[in-house]
Amino acid sequence: MWYLHRGVVLTKDNLARRNWNGSKKCVFCSHNETIQHLFFDCHFAKFLWRVVQFTFGFVPPTSVAQFYNDWLLHFDCKSKSQLLCGVSVFCWALWLNRNDTVFDKSSMKTYMQVLFRASHWLRIWSLLQKCEEDTNLLKDACRSRETTVM
Repeated sequence: MWYLHRGVVLTKDNLARRNWNGSKKCVFCSHNETIQHLFFDCHFAKFLWRVVQFTFGFVPPTSVAQFYNDWLLHFDCKSKSQLLCGVSVFCWALWLNRNDTVFDKSSMKTYMQVLFRASHWLRIWSLLQKCEEDTNLLKDACRSRETTVM
């Protein structure tokens, strides 16, 4: 998330600045891949954010800057920690899927596969929480999101 916030995640536009010769197109659509596009503007990411919105009832962030500068301010301290973990794992699952497709030439995953990959990582990351209540909240969030997509 720090790399995402700093704008140095190696999306295809950033790779091209480092003399990478691959396609600059997003693996999910025909637009050029940037951090903004991959995590917020691509139809694939937008669909995933809509699932989060439908499940939890809050409008998702629309950019990295909005996430860190405005969006998180609407939540209390305890919720911020949980949301940061949830958004981080969501971006991580999207990033892993993109990397599998770009670099490992694997077939593109479905929306549900990415959502369940995010749930898998969130369950693992929930074990790192300081208190059992936080662990249980994150696991409950996984179940809610999985129930929504099923």
